[in-house]
Amino acid sequence: MWKSQIGKLMHSLKAFKGSKPLFETDDMLIVKGVCRDEEFDNYESIKDYLRDKLKKENFEIVEDVEEIDKFISKINDIFKENPAYLDTFGFEKMKESFEMIGCECDYIIAKKRNIMVGVCMYFDKKRKNPKFVEVLGVLFPKI
Repeated sequence: MWKSQIGKLMHSLKAFKGSKPLFETDDMLIVKGVCRDEEFDNYESIKDYLRDKLKKENFEIVEDVEEIDKFISKINDIFKENPAYLDTFGFEKMKESFEMIGCECDYIIAKKRNIMVGVCMYFDKKRKNPKFVEVLGVLFPKI
């Protein structure tokens, strides 16, 4: 049932059509798609666009380091990763890598009840399209 929230989010980004799950377990879902939302051009930045779309889907933007650390730890638990390297979450390195090759890239972390998501968007700065969207959703046990 929680995965439908990821689907609704992809739908609000106009990225549901043709989207594909890249990884799926009972506690995690990673989906990639192409944003076809013409409203994107009305925003100053990727982050502003993602923030607005997440808020419209009743997600709360997460900026608290402790909450982000819980998100990272859960991802590492699922992937059985060693958190010894600096950018455990990976979005910062991904952002830097895309920017080095001429792409615009940004991400945002949000939560809704016991679901946390990391949403990333990137595209070629010159062509502006396609606008790729990746959503990594994690389910936490209800408290």
